[in-house]
Amino acid sequence: MARTGRPRLPTAVKLAHGETRPSRINRQEPVPTAGVLRMPADMSDKAKRVWKRMLATAPPDLITAYDADLLRAYCETVVLYTDAVTLLAASQPLVRGARGNELVRNPLHQVVRDHRDAMRLLGRELGASPAVRSGLHVGSGPGQVQGVAAVLGPPPRERFRVVGGSDE
Repeated sequence: MARTGRPRLPTAVKLAHGETRPSRINRQEPVPTAGVLRMPADMSDKAKRVWKRMLATAPPDLITAYDADLLRAYCETVVLYTDAVTLLAASQPLVRGARGNELVRNPLHQVVRDHRDAMRLLGRELGASPAVRSGLHVGSGPGQVQGVAAVLGPPPRERFRVVGGSDE
């Protein structure tokens, strides 16, 4: 199901931006625990290459061990998409229908579109979209702080107090 509107910002990002309204602060936001992100051994070689590329190019701590299943789904979807595009490129855009006398659109068009949409949605969740990255703010350059946790500290978030409002 598609989402409408802009995605909600994590509480840590809101606080870093100076949010002062208590009603906009989620003090119960779940924060994944640290863990080792391990590549599943039963993935295909193509999917493993996508996994390595994603982790090599993603900002530090963006994809956590908690996101392993989502990352796996993304990697396998990328492989299915590229395989479908290759098959579509090797075939004709129009093929004979079931009766054999009429031309119909190649069914691979729908397969390519479905995998492209799934890849886009999964990539958005992983921060692998230019539109999503434009909303992320990470320090860069020498002396810059990297990541929200470095600025705000580790969980629990309850210790943050909203300035100018009440905690009730």
